[in-house]
Amino acid sequence: MKQQIKRKVPINKENDQWKLHQLFRNFTQKLDQLPDAGEVQRNRGRSAPQGIVPMVF
Repeated sequence: MKQQIKRKVPINKENDQWKLHQLFRNFTQKLDQLPDAGEVQRNRGRSAPQGIVPMVF
């Protein structure tokens, strides 16, 4: 029987790439929420936050 080796990748939370992914994660989580009827009427279409634009282009 082979023994499994577990490895952890160090995550530098001061990294710009990490922060960019966190912004994108928060944005997509907000998009995934099901709004109530009142929020749908108040909500206007908007573009992506400026912080995640470099990831797209």
